[in-house]
Amino acid sequence: MTDKELIRKVHRGDKEALNSIINKYYDELYRFCLYLTGHESDSYDIVQEVFIKFIRYVDSYRYRNLKGYLLTIARNLCHDYFRHRKEEAWSEEIEETGKEDPRLAFVEDSIYFRKALLDIPAQQREVVILRIYEEFKFAEIAGILGCNLSTVKSRYHLGIQKLRKIMEEESERR
Repeated sequence: MTDKELIRKVHRGDKEALNSIINKYYDELYRFCLYLTGHESDSYDIVQEVFIKFIRYVDSYRYRNLKGYLLTIARNLCHDYFRHRKEEAWSEEIEETGKEDPRLAFVEDSIYFRKALLDIPAQQREVVILRIYEEFKFAEIAGILGCNLSTVKSRYHLGIQKLRKIMEEESERR
């Protein structure tokens, strides 16, 4: 069933359609919030708030791209999160034993990449996440963020450059 059909059903009071929307987008929104905040429990809370806001304003929903609309709500809530709370240092420790295990190396790289994402400016991080993880086109990202296409491309390019630099520095330390 398409998002448009689900929204029509929600407007008619179909709670199952609302559950379908939540099930369809929950994981993607959670991952997006996690990459922006770096905190699992806070990301769960933010995603819950996304759906509360969506339910509250579903009758006025007029967007064509439901996923983009939900990501915009999530983005705004993540900004509120940082505005109302000082960002805590995000750190995770991994045991050094068993480092030759390729699964552990993958986990270490994944954790390191998430940390590196937190080290680039928030505007660049948003664009990189939306482009790489959510696979949005630059024009779609511009619509979600409310800025022009050249700004989105510039933020992406600068973010990728900074990520490369951070990762190169880390690989030299290893």
